[in-house]
Amino acid sequence: MKTITMKRIVIFLLVTSISFSLQAQERRIINLPDIPGYQTLLCDFHMHTVFSDGYVWPTVRVDEAWEEGIDAIAITDHLEYLPHKNDISADHNRAWEIAQNYAKNKDVIVIAGTEITKGMPPGHFNALFIKDANTILHDDYKSAIGEAVGQGAFIIWNHPGWKRQQPDTMLWWDEHNLLLKEGWLHGIEVANGHEYYPEAINWARDKDLTFMANSDIHQPIHMAFDVVESHRPGTLVFVTERSEGGIREALFNGRTIAYYKNLLMGKEEILRAFLLESLFIKESPESNIFTFLNPTDIILKLKLDNKIYQDWSRSIHIDPGKEVLFKLPADSNKDEIMLSIENFLIGAEESLSIPLSSIRTIHQ
Repeated sequence: MKTITMKRIVIFLLVTSISFSLQAQERRIINLPDIPGYQTLLCDFHMHTVFSDGYVWPTVRVDEAWEEGIDAIAITDHLEYLPHKNDISADHNRAWEIAQNYAKNKDVIVIAGTEITKGMPPGHFNALFIKDANTILHDDYKSAIGEAVGQGAFIIWNHPGWKRQQPDTMLWWDEHNLLLKEGWLHGIEVANGHEYYPEAINWARDKDLTFMANSDIHQPIHMAFDVVESHRPGTLVFVTERSEGGIREALFNGRTIAYYKNLLMGKEEILRAFLLESLFIKESPESNIFTFLNPTDIILKLKLDNKIYQDWSRSIHIDPGKEVLFKLPADSNKDEIMLSIENFLIGAEESLSIPLSSIRTIHQ
């Protein structure tokens, strides 16, 4: 029996991935509302190619993003971990160069990045908007991150609850305090791949870190996520202009929402602004009958609560593009009812809550 070499496996996956990309040429249009003063971009800032431990060519990452309606990606191949180096040996900037050049004919922004791969503590970090990945390769994490910051990089703590590095509990280490104090830690993944980390939501909120969710994809995207009926984890970024500079400014100023499965996680003011562009009420001639309208591709999970009626509440699930009828008690006052959006998280166990009266009304 012949042994299948790693080189043959890589070539097979490359061909398979490219073939899949060529078969699907229609771009998905995702309905995500803008918020006042900003445009919403859907981004994925963590992915790998054959230039580290991924299994696709960099151009495939661009095609995947284009097909899914993703606005921007970052190629973040490892510096320290290169299992394919006997088959593919190149400059650490090469994957980004290939992807960025290919994306010139696509409507996808490709950001230069790299993954600084260290044991715990302090763990793995993505550096975005770098100028030269080669000079970031250092044995010492402080030297590596310091070099990236010197290049103007935005630094993300990746998968803080990854079981391989924190098997028993999630800890915030002294090393992270040092990075935060130095101004060398800017964002944190509250979701990564098929995991999300409730404790990281509190860290992002309490330490004023930018909320991030990314795919950390290694294989072809369709082998890891249902990108037809659902979506990969991503970061919604609210920009003043659709450009790399616009994304960079928004990340450094914390204007993001982490989007993982049916969860949206972020700062309260950002989530509120997004919700108010995602949900509307249609009134009917009967004063206590209303219709919730969801014109987006986001699932909304709502709960009505009235302090006057302690025993009365209702959970409402609104699928994308759908309407749901609801009826309030005849003697209730809409101004007194609070609306909780159960899948919009501002803390590990805290949902966004707003007055029902703040939802804009569409008169029929």
